[in-house]
Amino acid sequence: MVRWLRSERWLPHHRIRVGARGERVAARYLRRQRLRIVARNVHVGRGEIDLVALDGETLVFVEVKSRTYREGIERTGWENLDRRKCDALRRSAWAYLRSLEWYPRGYRLDVVTVEFAGPGRFSGPTDVRWHPGAIEM
Repeated sequence: MVRWLRSERWLPHHRIRVGARGERVAARYLRRQRLRIVARNVHVGRGEIDLVALDGETLVFVEVKSRTYREGIERTGWENLDRRKCDALRRSAWAYLRSLEWYPRGYRLDVVTVEFAGPGRFSGPTDVRWHPGAIEM
């Protein structure tokens, strides 16, 4: 029952749209940084990995945190990563590594934060920040 209540069907439509837009912006940003996106929204076990990329021979698991700017709220997407979320990301990354038929030379967990000017459809990202190796494996 709890898992059903936590599913996306109960998230406000705005949050789902902002998250999807943030993942598209993050993927585009990482491609400009010479990373190759190999998978999106990978469901592994009970977790999800937003983006999986290759940085040379290093496999990169990317968590994307998106938000819209609101006056008076200084909290960033980065600050929404609590210990429980980091542990879930680690478990998902390890499960993904175990499922591979090959083993990468290296791997890491990155975070990309994306901030939008507002909830409107045409408001573009005002800030994109990439934090390589932000979460310890």
